Parts: sequence; structure tokens; C-alpha cells
Amino acid sequence: MRDPMQALATCFEQVAFFFPSGNPHLQESFEQRARYLDTRNYPREKLVDALKAYHQFLGANRKTLQMIEELRRNETLVVITGQQAGIFTGPLYTLYKAMTIIRLAEEQRERLGRPVVPVFWIASEDHDWIEIHKTYFLNDKGMPFSCSLPGDGEGKSVGILPVPAWEAIEQQLLQLPDGEFRASVLRDCRRFLNQAENLAQWFALTLQWLLKKWGLILFDPLLPEFKCLAAPMYEQILKLYGDVREALFRRTEAWTQLGFSAQIQPLGGEVNLFLANPERRAILNQGHGFYLRGQDKILDNDLLPALLRKNPETFSPNVVTRPIVQEFLFPTLAYVPGPGELNYWAQLGDVFSTFGFVMPILFPRLSAVIVTPSWQKTLGKAGLTLTDVYQGLDGYKERCIRDRDSLDIEQRIRQLRSVIEKGYKELGPLEDIHANVHDWLIRNEKKVNLQIEYLRKKLWQAQRKNYSAVLEGLRVLEDGITPNKGRQERILNPLYFVILFGEGFVERIAELPLTGDFCEQKILL
Repeated sequence: MRDPMQALATCFEQVAFFFPSGNPHLQESFEQRARYLDTRNYPREKLVDALKAYHQFLGANRKTLQMIEELRRNETLVVITGQQAGIFTGPLYTLYKAMTIIRLAEEQRERLGRPVVPVFWIASEDHDWIEIHKTYFLNDKGMPFSCSLPGDGEGKSVGILPVPAWEAIEQQLLQLPDGEFRASVLRDCRRFLNQAENLAQWFALTLQWLLKKWGLILFDPLLPEFKCLAAPMYEQILKLYGDVREALFRRTEAWTQLGFSAQIQPLGGEVNLFLANPERRAILNQGHGFYLRGQDKILDNDLLPALLRKNPETFSPNVVTRPIVQEFLFPTLAYVPGPGELNYWAQLGDVFSTFGFVMPILFPRLSAVIVTPSWQKTLGKAGLTLTDVYQGLDGYKERCIRDRDSLDIEQRIRQLRSVIEKGYKELGPLEDIHANVHDWLIRNEKKVNLQIEYLRKKLWQAQRKNYSAVLEGLRVLEDGITPNKGRQERILNPLYFVILFGEGFVERIAELPLTGDFCEQKILL
């Protein structure tokens, strides 16, 4: 399959049809998009009032409130991204996404000469418990360990689930290294959890704290005020579900014909809305009426529209229509996706057109790997690169031990085996003693060779023990750069680095250049 990230970065003209607002690397794309947004109307007054009330509850600082107030002005545009409400903000790439919209909004504010503000859409409506219930840190030995939420999510939107008791979380964090900032960071985290009523608020308070310097605006779509604002769009989605289905099929077919994979794989009958009652279930329609996934009962045709008018908070969009609701609510100059999102956004162009919208510019998020001083030292001492670490260090570790073998273990073992083999051959004449002697010699020689192999393994085991400090340093390096054999930005929680290096660590992320191509950059601490 082709790589959409590479296509976007190196041959945009080949995929331009799927990204109608233009190449994110050209300023003229942003200027054209801004002119288009100036022709649109948005519920700015109600949106700003709701955002201000929400952020006052969160205890947002003056800079954030000023950013929100700017949204009242018709010329103000938005750079937006989103992510599930993971524990302690989830993996590092959540922070990278947020910093990308902050930096891009600052850049476009200057270049366009008009207000551009960053908005982070908290995916609180999502019921994907597996995605958010666990996060990872490194312990004082540099080994990954998890911190997870109790329960199974019950199929509900994660944003309505209550926060756990701090004691249940704190117990799991006892393995954290005793960094300079550990006590203060955990004290703040406990304060956020105690202030929060649900997982979405806990996420919002934590992310707001990490990025308080930059005035990030947070958006929780589960709040009743926002649901009321989105209700007209839900009504349109209900009416146009057939057209949306066809639009998604057309664009997906064109995308896959170019050799790309389809991230969105419809199961059939999707209306592209969920209904929570209280478990979140997909609304379906196979031509015989509306029904909920997992239930056979056909709903009365008037039931869903009536319920939408009365209780819009029970409805929520899916992966296809969430970007449509976002486009309806916000004057979106650009959306910042991760690699997987880029693939499914390419399938949505005709869906946007179905509602009379044009898809926003897609600007790839920052990608980075953090290298601590101790990891830098190990890399330098061993003469390794990050590419070597990504490819795995098992072969290097083996060579490392063998290169330190001044006693020629393997050569001596081979010499011993040669002597044994020769000795048994010299016993050949003894086969005349009895017909079974031949088999006895074969079996006996095999047993001796097994013992020699056992000896060889024990010798190497002892050799590795002699150089355990070297091997341990390499293991710590691997667990830091590729925890759980995965990419650091997809596994480790940013608070691990805040505990060790303080909030200044976040400023190091802010210093990264905006490349807009998912190319991994190094943060040397």
C-alpha cells in the first residue's frame, strides 16, 4: 500500500483531488481557505459564551479567555486538532498535536494579519475504552510500566465516566523515578483529578496546565451547550445519511484505486450518528427504517427527529461526521491530523460537499523523539544512531559481548568438539566387541556434545554477566526510545519527562520547527 504521508509531503499534485483546500506547505492555500471561510456564517456568539463558561470552570488564564473572546470577531479563524481523553493526556503525540496547532495558529496570525486561535477538540464522545484506559511511564530502572483505569467503560462515552479515586492511581505511580519535580507534578495531578467530575474534565485540566503559557482553547463536545449548537447539523446528517454513504463510497473507491488503504471501513447501514441510552450505539438504516446496532427493533420514523429536538445531548457523530460538525461550528483554517487520520480524511471530501462545505487544509502534526542525557551518552559511547535502535539492538548486543571475548570462547569450544569427534572415531575398532557398541558410541557422543553445548551457553551467560552494565545501558536505551517495541511518541506519557525535567520540557517541544511532513525530530534534553 502507498504511504499517504509521503505522497502529501513529496508529490502533493498526485493527491490534490483528495485535499481540496490545497497544499499545506504553500501559504496561498491558507490565504485561499481564509477567503472561503469569510463567506460562511458561524454561531460565534453562543459558541464563545459557552466556551467562556467552560474555561472559567477549568480556571483558564487570561490569555486563553482573550483567545476565546477573539472568536466573536468575524475575521477570527481557527486551527484545530483533536484526540481521545487519555489518562494524564495520553501518549506524547497528544502534546505534539496540541503544540502543532498552537504554533501554526501563531504563524498564520502573523502571515494573514488577522486573529487565528488554536482549538483542541477533546473526543469525549468516543466510547473506545481500549484507546484511553491505559498509559505508560518508565520506572526508576528505565523499564516501561502501565497506569490504567479500573472498569471497562460500559460502552459509554468516556467523557461521562467518573474519575477514579486518586489512591487507585497513586498506587500505580509508585514506580516513577524520584525526579526533581515528582512531588510537585503529582500534587498538581491530584488536584486536577479532585477538581474533575469526569474523565474529559480531568484530561482538559491536565492539558491546560501543561500548555497554560500558550492560551490553548479546549472544546468538549459533550457539554449540553455545545450539543444544542450542533443539533441542526445532527438533523441534516439524519436526513442525508444515504447521500453521505454514497459520497463516502465514491471517494473511498477513488482513494484505494491509487493504491492507498481505506482507514474507514463501513460495516453496512451506517447513518453515521450514535445514540446514547445510556450505552452509545450506532444508528443504522438498511432501507427498512432506523434501528440501533445490536438491537432488532425498528424505530418509528418520527422518534429520532423528535428525540433530537428534545434531547440533542444523546446524539453524537462518528468518525465520518465528526469533522462535519467541527466544520459547522468552527471557522476551520486547518486541521492537524496524525498519520492514521490523514488516511481517513482523504475519504471525506465528497462528504463535506454533501453538506455544502469544503474540507479544511490538513497540516501534519509534529513528530519527535526525546533523547535524555543518559540515552545520548549511551548512543555516543556505543557509536549507535536512533536508526540502529529502531532496527533493534539484539544483534549489536551479541556483537558487543563477542568483541569483548579475549579468551576465544567459541574457538576453544570448537577445538574441544574436534578432539571429542576424533576420540570417538578412534574408538571405532571397539565395535567388533558387540553388535550394539556402534549405537552406544553414537548415543554417548551425542550426550557429550549436549554437555559441551551446555558448557558453551553457561560460559556466554557468565560473559554477559561480566558485562551486564553495558547490556543494561543498552536495554535502558531501547526501552526509552522504543518502549514496548513501539514508537516513543505513541507509548510514553509526557508527564514522565515533566517529572524529570520540569515544565520547561514542554518549551523544548515549542522550539521545534513546523515541518508539516511527520518527519521525526530530535529533542535533546
